[in-house]
This record gives sequence, C-alpha cells and structure tokens, in this order.
Amino acid sequence: MATYIGYSSIGSVIGSKILTDADLAKRDLMNHFYTRKGERVQNPQFGSILPELVFEPLDYTTERAALDDVTRIIKSDPRWIEEETLLSKPDDHTLTIRVRLRYKDTGTAEELYLTFTGETE
Repeated sequence: MATYIGYSSIGSVIGSKILTDADLAKRDLMNHFYTRKGERVQNPQFGSILPELVFEPLDYTTERAALDDVTRIIKSDPRWIEEETLLSKPDDHTLTIRVRLRYKDTGTAEELYLTFTGETE
C-alpha cells in the first residue's frame, strides 16, 4: 500500500499542514470540485461545472449533468470508488451534494458534503 503525502493550507492559521493517504485524497477531490472548469491555467478541462448549475432548476437535464460531473471527477482520481451520490436544491441559490466513497487502499468508507451557493442581488 502506497503512502501519499501532501500539504494543505486550508483550515490552518499559519503555514500549511501535512496530509496523508485518505485525508490527502479527500482534500484533492474537494479541490477538484471547488475549482471551476476552465479556471486552471494550462488545464482548462480540470475542474467542475457544479458551481455553474446553482441557479438552474433541478430538472432531469441539470441533475444528469451534475451527477455525470461528480462521476467524472471521482473517476479521474484512481484512489476512490464512487458508491452513491445524492443531490438537492434546498433553495433557489444553493446546490448540495452528498457523495459516499470508498478509499481503495484501505476499503474505508468516506463521505463528502459539497455545498455550492450563488450570489443573489
């Protein structure tokens, strides 16, 4: 079993903290989800369309696009297996997604809670 080591400045007051294995893989997924597609320099295919779907009605087309995007991002990281994805729109300017995953190296179940909100005027 490989040990992955990385750094994250998210959630730390000073400097960065070291993350390993499942924690690092989870942070990598979160970074992928919260990066808008086209925002990454020299890699316009990296990122997610989910922030763009916040104000869209949750109809079949929007739901399918969101679920396909979640699956695409998870499949891009070989450390994870997607088990279940649920999405909802609690109000007109919020999209919430709960993803149940399995970390391949240990078989550990994890859950991601993603919330995307839009600016209202």
